[in-house]
Amino acid sequence: MNSSNETSDYIFNVVKTSVYLTDFIIIAACSHVIISTVRQELELKCETRYILLCQHLIYASIYFALGTLTNGFRLFNINLPRILCWILLAVQITFAQCIMLTLTLMSLNTCLAVCWPLRYDSLVDSAKKKITAIMWILAIQNPLWSIIYQSLNVSLTYIIEKDNSCPNPMNGFASRQIGIVFILLCFILIVLSYCLIYREGKRAGHFVTSNVQARKTILMHGMQLSFFIVPVLITIGLGKRPKLTTLNLVNTAIFSAAQCLSPMVYGLRCKELRNKLTKTKFCCCTFKNVEKTSGVIQLSESLAAGTVTDTQNSQVCNP
Repeated sequence: MNSSNETSDYIFNVVKTSVYLTDFIIIAACSHVIISTVRQELELKCETRYILLCQHLIYASIYFALGTLTNGFRLFNINLPRILCWILLAVQITFAQCIMLTLTLMSLNTCLAVCWPLRYDSLVDSAKKKITAIMWILAIQNPLWSIIYQSLNVSLTYIIEKDNSCPNPMNGFASRQIGIVFILLCFILIVLSYCLIYREGKRAGHFVTSNVQARKTILMHGMQLSFFIVPVLITIGLGKRPKLTTLNLVNTAIFSAAQCLSPMVYGLRCKELRNKLTKTKFCCCTFKNVEKTSGVIQLSESLAAGTVTDTQNSQVCNP
């Protein structure tokens, strides 16, 4: 029985380490391309949505780097003090929660830009730094208190003792419940934002082309979020159980695939950012034709609309 469990754990650690490493390479490469482009373009790096996008990609890269590290420790049975593993995993969970928070802020930012365009600049500029500070305070609460709680219930010898299983300090019932509540609250805010965006688009329904594109964007983001949130909720809710190794592996694969698609869904689908990429050294040959045609498309849209509402609808397509 123990041999079977050890084999199952070994396969789980091999697969998870490989998946996290692959995700880290893909996310880091895409992040480098997008962030370098945003930093080179003044009009992009001054916009809140691109700042949030860059933060989201950075947090995702760090999350998968730490995931590769911690799962690699388990895979190779590296003896480390428990407190070091607790800290590494707490930092990883903090960045995971930052990923969820940036997705929520991206949705709220788009909602404000579409539904209240005249008040958008004043609201965002005044709250930008405060929101970033609040985001980090919220993200660090659960991991920090989990470590403190674990430390209070054991001796100092146990904390500094080496353990090759690299235990997770957030496997407790209370920590898992708080994680579920946190994800559900973020999910509710995202859904509410998209409902308001959809209502505003329906109200300004005479711009048919923009509204069709907006609906496609909302649908795509909804699918992306479902692949991101549902596996996380299942993993947190069930915890680590030997009998559910296959389910955990499937959840990890779905979650990782969703994260790999994040740069494309939230970044490269944006026509403005994609056109800027064609002017950088990271340009792909496939983008050359897009740059030529985008000027004609933008001109035809501006001639057809040319009002504030058109600007609102374009914000929907570029969260």
